[in-house]
Amino acid sequence: MLGCAKNSQGGFTLIEAMMAAALSALFLGSLFAMNTSSMQTIKMAREAAAASQVLQQRIESMRIANWHQVTDADWIAANLLNADASGSVNLKAISEVLTLSPYGSGTVGNTQLTRSHGSVAVNLRNTALLNENAVKVVWTVNYTGAPNDRAATRQTVAILAKGGVAK
Repeated sequence: MLGCAKNSQGGFTLIEAMMAAALSALFLGSLFAMNTSSMQTIKMAREAAAASQVLQQRIESMRIANWHQVTDADWIAANLLNADASGSVNLKAISEVLTLSPYGSGTVGNTQLTRSHGSVAVNLRNTALLNENAVKVVWTVNYTGAPNDRAATRQTVAILAKGGVAK
């Protein structure tokens, strides 16, 4: 006697298929969120690198100048801050603040210049810096950056000595 073969069909139920679709959607959603976050991080790093490049170029231009030029606010405004530093085109709403202060002496008073929207202003002026042996240079770059147009700041500090480091 031959037995009847049972006719069974294997497959997925509707609930299993919905669970698989939900897990796939969750995976893809997290993948897209991670991609967006990574792109924001890359943009922030690019902006920070551009701000660092601006600072490095500005400080190097100060190091090339002679002592009379370094301590003269009018010369700095006319020759160093008169044009955008290369790399600054990648930064939104950039402004720069340069502060020169006596270093290693009891003299008080700073020279401070600000460059914003292409114009330069001398906020404070200390003409006695010419007689100092060293000045502390604090250069700050402020800009609007990623994410969500937040305010960002990069700063560098250098000590410049009269006659260079060899004297």
